[in-house]
Amino acid sequence: MQRLPRQQEPLKVRAVKLTPALELTLQSLSQHASDALGRPVSHSAILRAFLRYAQWQSPTWAASALHPLIAEEIAQGGGWGSKK
Repeated sequence: MQRLPRQQEPLKVRAVKLTPALELTLQSLSQHASDALGRPVSHSAILRAFLRYAQWQSPTWAASALHPLIAEEIAQGGGWGSKK
């Protein structure tokens, strides 16, 4: 796994819609990371870490592991990701 060089880029604010169950998952991940690292870990840091992990993967990983989950989200969703 090749890591990209870490640069101090400005952060952009994005809104994310989560179900209550996913919010609990995010809170749990944040708490476990905070406990393991000995410092508070924000929900934004968790999401950025997931995105960075995805960035390190090959396009075939995205097609096989991520795209089916995206399709499932769209199928269950409330209109997001729909064709215009």
